[in-house]
Amino acid sequence: MVKKNISMKYCKRCLYPDTKPLLIINEDGICDACLNWEKKSSIDWESRRKQLDEIVGKYRKTDGSYDCVIPVSGGKDSHAQAIYARDELGLNPLLVTFIPRDLVELGRKNIENLKSIGFDYIEFTPNPQIYRKLAKIGLTELGDVTWPEHHGIFIIPIKIAAAFKIPLVIWGENPQYEYGGPGLGNKLDYEWLKTYGGFWLDKFSVKEVALKHKIELRHLNPYVYPTKQELDEMQLNSIFLFYFFKYDIYKNLDFVKKHGFSVDDKPKEGTYTNWENLDEKYTAMHDYFKWIKYGFGRATDHASLDIRYRKISREEGIELVKKHEGKIPLRYFDEFLEDMELDRKSFYDIVDKFANKELFELDENNKFKREQDGNLIKKYNP
Repeated sequence: MVKKNISMKYCKRCLYPDTKPLLIINEDGICDACLNWEKKSSIDWESRRKQLDEIVGKYRKTDGSYDCVIPVSGGKDSHAQAIYARDELGLNPLLVTFIPRDLVELGRKNIENLKSIGFDYIEFTPNPQIYRKLAKIGLTELGDVTWPEHHGIFIIPIKIAAAFKIPLVIWGENPQYEYGGPGLGNKLDYEWLKTYGGFWLDKFSVKEVALKHKIELRHLNPYVYPTKQELDEMQLNSIFLFYFFKYDIYKNLDFVKKHGFSVDDKPKEGTYTNWENLDEKYTAMHDYFKWIKYGFGRATDHASLDIRYRKISREEGIELVKKHEGKIPLRYFDEFLEDMELDRKSFYDIVDKFANKELFELDENNKFKREQDGNLIKKYNP
């Protein structure tokens, strides 16, 4: 939930506001994402690598079977995870993708590239009719059209690991390190997802919400997380790979480009970068709803990272955010409205349902003011 503020308090170093869920800004005005960044310089990375070697050594097979499952999307981190696990750790990984319903051509190109550089690969394609129903429910009830995907990408790799009896699952970065939050460490397990991952496993589980909408349980298998008993039986170890060595987004990007990873020919809507979330049509809409709920979006994420990397100044970051953030994404907007069976007014009604009235300008009737293009008018800026 959004914190109820009279104003937004921003980190003095980056551009994160205190409306960001789980983020803490200390008494000196510094957010924990920036503090986590500082801590990286004092970590004994050689010791971390030894820890990783000890972990994977327990799971390395000699009979030709798979050593681990690696969840991938085809993105920059997916490429790095797979290549590092195979070439640096000597593992035989099985790559697993939950295919989004709104996959774009570039997303398919990067998936095929990842296959082509020498990996066994499973694509799981969920029932598109059920996926669409869940996406509509997510949009209208939770303000998140990508809601079913957020479950599937975490659940399907675990189910595949269980089916193949592979107890090691290797993920990429821990977002709590890069983007702030208390959920540090090397484990991505049920409790981490429930507490820190924005992963509604209880109150807003897909199962409970979908059953309320009379979607039969037999259609929900891809969205129902294994039980604790099932996880205990497979003795799952689910880890963040980039916990164990110093992760640098831009070095990683250069590395995977050399292995065939492709970026977009233009920035992703809602930000100024062209290297993240390239595989889907509706991620920009997800980011827009993040902006209306919390007063910041993807450009703030990227500018804050670039400030920590010392690629830009805070002032330059502010200008980038003003230029790119808070606009309804139009690249696939007409297709989105048709897909969700909405007209523009119905879309505005959904926006108004989830937008935080503490953060945006209101008229004399307590309704959101809009610019001519339909965008809300934010009250506060860094």
